[in-house]
Amino acid sequence: MKIGMLFPGYGNQFVGMGKELYDDSRLMQEYFEEASNCLGINFVKLCFASSDVELSKITNAYPALFLVSAATASMIKQLGITIDYVAGHGIGEYSALYTGGGLNFPDGLYLLHKLSYFYSQLREQLEQLDVKTVLVDGLSARKLKQICAENSSEECSAHIAVYETKTEHLVTGSASAIKAIVEGVYDAGADKVKKISSSEEGFHTPLMEQLMQQLKIYLTKVDFKDLSIPLITSVDAKEVCLAKKAQHAIIRQITEPLYWNNVVKSFSEADILLVPAPAKALVLELQAHYPHKTIFGINTLSDLEQVKEFVFAQQKREQEQQELELALCAEPCSQV
Repeated sequence: MKIGMLFPGYGNQFVGMGKELYDDSRLMQEYFEEASNCLGINFVKLCFASSDVELSKITNAYPALFLVSAATASMIKQLGITIDYVAGHGIGEYSALYTGGGLNFPDGLYLLHKLSYFYSQLREQLEQLDVKTVLVDGLSARKLKQICAENSSEECSAHIAVYETKTEHLVTGSASAIKAIVEGVYDAGADKVKKISSSEEGFHTPLMEQLMQQLKIYLTKVDFKDLSIPLITSVDAKEVCLAKKAQHAIIRQITEPLYWNNVVKSFSEADILLVPAPAKALVLELQAHYPHKTIFGINTLSDLEQVKEFVFAQQKREQEQQELELALCAEPCSQV
């Protein structure tokens, strides 16, 4: 039996996330205390008693999501459940890296704090470029990439930022390029184009080159370690365990698109998928992709108990089956 764990990215935060686990778990409380001490932020107030507007600020949402998802994953591992591979969407990759043993908790907070700070500084430039994001549905990645190239120039460009599904893709770029691309995709037969209001506009495209160079300086100060749980990288959906490759994946995702559809496909051999964070949309996406797999979203102690009960029951059944097969194999031998 194989178990995969996937972590959501920005946009899944909400006021109250992790509250029930915090109230009932000393381990979760310890994570909140450590995070608050590391960054000087009152995460109890931020996560449980602020506003959606305040929590959605990237400088708040990034470390808060990392805190809640990393702590929840640790609670799952504390139950004795073995995870076979991990992955994360966008900043969720930091939680996956932490869970896999690739970096420690304070370093994850430190890097996300720097990442969000540098992005907030870059926002003024992005606003001058009038950067927009749209979701294109009903067009192949190859055709959309061609349309983006045809309608981009050095001054006004747009790029595919996330390959969400086989026919759904996020495109980010200057407003003028996006306008031309929208016209082009409809002419090419796209089903629909939806404008996305995001505080992450520009991410996973060359527009983030300056930010990537800034963060690289701090990434060299972090002690990345070889992973004990393989990471499926978001930039190429490849399995990595070496520290240098994991670090490189984190750098690349700033300016390169996420192949999320391929990441999800990489979990095809998993029997159980766990989402240890507030991520209803991700759970629904996985259920649509894998209707016959067992998928758990974990936000409460009740969720944890259900996971524990199910996993251990499955393990017991597998063990009994193995013992039965061994007994059947040994039976003819004993009669000779």
